[in-house]
Order: sequence, then C-alpha cells, then structure tokens
Amino acid sequence: MTKYSLDGKVAVITGASGGLGEQFAHGLAESGANLVIAARRMKLLEKVAKEVETQYGIKAVPLQVDVRNENDIVRMVETAVSDLGTLDILVNNAGTYIVKPLIEQTLEDWHTVMDVNLTSAFIASREAAKVMIPKKSGSIINISSTFGFGGTEFPEVSYYTSKGGMVAMTKALAVELGKHNIRVNAIAPGFFPTEMSKGAFADDGIRTRMIEPRTALPMFAENEWIRGALCFLASDDARYITGHTLAVDGGWLAY
Repeated sequence: MTKYSLDGKVAVITGASGGLGEQFAHGLAESGANLVIAARRMKLLEKVAKEVETQYGIKAVPLQVDVRNENDIVRMVETAVSDLGTLDILVNNAGTYIVKPLIEQTLEDWHTVMDVNLTSAFIASREAAKVMIPKKSGSIINISSTFGFGGTEFPEVSYYTSKGGMVAMTKALAVELGKHNIRVNAIAPGFFPTEMSKGAFADDGIRTRMIEPRTALPMFAENEWIRGALCFLASDDARYITGHTLAVDGGWLAY
C-alpha cells in the first residue's frame, strides 16, 4: 500500500476488532497514525492493538465499546483526547445486519441495525466535531456499502436503509462542517471476504449469480485492498474532497 502521511495523527475506529475495521487499523497505523480501536470484543481488540504497535511503532489503545450506548461513544472520543492528545480522524465502521423477509422483521430488528450502523455514526460524529471544530481540522469517514445504493435479493431492508442513510448523512455533515475545514466522506465497499460476508462467497449460487456477473474486474477482492482508500481520504492528499462516497467494489456499481 502507498504510505500516506499521517504521522502523529490520532484516529478512532469503531468496529475495529475484525473484518474491514482491522484492515483500517493496519492501514492508518502503517501511515503513522496513533489509534483508539473500539468494539465489543476486547480480546480481539487487544490482539489488533499489539499487532499494529509491533509492526508500525505507533500507539494503539483498545477500548471496549458498545456503539448502541451513547455514553460509550462519548467515552471513546474522550479517551482519544485524554490518552493520545486529540482526535484528527474518525472512522465510523461499526455495522451489523439482520436477514429476514420484510413481513418477519420486527421493530426491534430495525432499531438494532439502525442503532449500530447509523445512529452510532451520528453520535460519534457529533462528539468528534466538538474536538475538531475548535482546531479547524479533521476528517470523518463513514463506512457505507454498495447496498446503500439499491436492493439485492438479500432481504435486509434495515441494512440497505442504514447504509443509504450513511451516504446522505455524509453529504449533510460535509456541508455543515466544511466551514470549519472538517472533511466528511464515505467509503462504499463491495463484497470483501470478511467474517460478515464470507457466507456469500461460500454460497455457489450467490457467488455465481450475484457477485461474479457484476464484478467488472477479473478477480475478487482481498481484504487488504480497502486500506488505501481510507488512508487517502484521511490524508492531506484528499484535502479538497468532501461529501463524496468512494465505491471500492471492483466495478459492481457500474452495472
């Protein structure tokens, strides 16, 4: 990966105990950022923290956080400031989904997905802005999805809605916070073989019917390939980009 200049920056990543969140931690650490990595699974966070500290010589603070809890999110941002001095980069990555037909989806299902995927990003962005506005700098990066741009055969209406909401929120915050020199962008990953989506790759029908026909490039993604997009958007190389959603999907949305 091209090493973007993030030396001395402080980043907070939610959902960082595995999947793309773990990749984001490696990418930002390789570029020189110190990290607060947050999730519910503390043992996995400690493993990621040790890896990035050893490999890249940065400081990583693992923090057990349930993003459905407002107080946990407030504490997460406070920890970045108290332990690492400030907050420059926020990555709203925590996510979940519930696959059920519409008529079987409960209100609790809906709230669970919305709280994790969208409401947590709103709260974290609000708290991060309190740190970033006074110093007139910062980068917020929301992790949406190609599913935020349309439906598929997977019956998970709350997931599509939450990820579409991330795209809209990204634009709204970019406009509101732009005057403070705070950039807000999003990444819309396609199918990556993470813990969350490995079932899709294991299903021959889904792979050959949904993924392969709409992947323009002649290969499936590797999880590490998401790192560069995040580090670019976090860096000064993207200083004039805000309100944008970058699809990293092998051309899936081009169809």
